[in-house]
Amino acid sequence: MRPGAIIPATAASLTSLTVTMAVMCYLACLAIGALILVDRAVTSWTSGLSREMTVQVRVVRDADIAQEVEKARAVTAAFPGIIEVDILDEKAGEKLLEPWLGTRSLAGLPVPRLIRVVTDTENPPDVTALGQALSQVKGATLDTHQKWESELTRMARALSAVSYAILLLISVSAIAIVIFATRAVLQANRHIVDLLHLVGARDSYIARQIDGRFLRTGLLSGFIGVGLGLFTFLLLGLFGGGSESGVAAASRGLLFSTPSIAIWSYGLLFAVPIAATLICLITARVTLIRRLGVIT
Repeated sequence: MRPGAIIPATAASLTSLTVTMAVMCYLACLAIGALILVDRAVTSWTSGLSREMTVQVRVVRDADIAQEVEKARAVTAAFPGIIEVDILDEKAGEKLLEPWLGTRSLAGLPVPRLIRVVTDTENPPDVTALGQALSQVKGATLDTHQKWESELTRMARALSAVSYAILLLISVSAIAIVIFATRAVLQANRHIVDLLHLVGARDSYIARQIDGRFLRTGLLSGFIGVGLGLFTFLLLGLFGGGSESGVAAASRGLLFSTPSIAIWSYGLLFAVPIAATLICLITARVTLIRRLGVIT
């Protein structure tokens, strides 16, 4: 008997399995893509926060805010480990308050002045000493952005945990689907299996004849899922709202990043067809051996 002839290529169970596994692989690609995008975005944000600090100078009674801002700038610029100090205009502070207070409610309010500080990552400054030095300036406080950095890291861990949980659920669902499809295939071709048993064919021989169908099903569904996933990221990058959209920018970064990062990203995505093939092949083989033993 020719290998693979036991199960026809157009079997309804295999067709349904291919479609369902392709959807599972597509969802797995989306979860992996989300992991890559979150990791890259958080790394970019935290790297910017870690190399920048903000000096806030509040309006204090009996103090000239302009002079205090200049004092804070001078103290910060003279401190070791600081490579750039930039006094932001008054509108910068107002812009930060507009989402909560609006534009009309800011008139007459003592909005603090902000000073942007860029640190040397190779020779970082002593934050504690800098804070003590700025305490001599009336109304001046130092914000190291550590709270925001820790919040971003916590958010990234939570999103990563959710993505891993989704991948685990997809894998368990795929295994269950392959088991049901294998049983359906055997039941639909029960007469052929019984005939092979009558002529002396062993269970391992019958299982090898059917393995090829599930191998091709796993590969085909895996590549379909990866193709749909890449197409989705491409659409998000092209039509996700232009340069102002964070999702669009992240999607473009996933597809058109530097060679080393792109190879790593594509390697994870193209691991999906391999995983789908292994799930189909191993699960189908174990199920076949068990079911054939029951049929015998």
